[in-house]
Amino acid sequence: MENVFRAVGATPVYYRGRTQCCGWPLSSYATTQSFQMAGGHIQEAIAAGADCIVTPCPLCHLNLDSRQPEVEQVIGKKLGLPVLHLPQLVALALGISPKQLGLDRHIVSIQPVLQKLHLGQSA
Repeated sequence: MENVFRAVGATPVYYRGRTQCCGWPLSSYATTQSFQMAGGHIQEAIAAGADCIVTPCPLCHLNLDSRQPEVEQVIGKKLGLPVLHLPQLVALALGISPKQLGLDRHIVSIQPVLQKLHLGQSA
């Protein structure tokens, strides 16, 4: 994935949990542990300087984005790290608008990433 990131102009950020399970498989029977795993990975990405997490897996995207508010409650810390699905990153690089991609439907705001890419609010 890091090669794809570089090919579209993004800078990969390396942290321990970047290739580890996000916790989704545990979510149906061990929610707290699932959220602790996700929270740990998100915190590692933040500490490493990531602007966002990009995942190729729709279940990772679900666990890391839409469940991030619950993750924050379990770990007792505000995170707010945007999460993109890999096709969304590629589409942005190809000039597809954030609106067409439905980025406004993410739970964690993608605006900080869009601002860094100079795509602004109305893009």
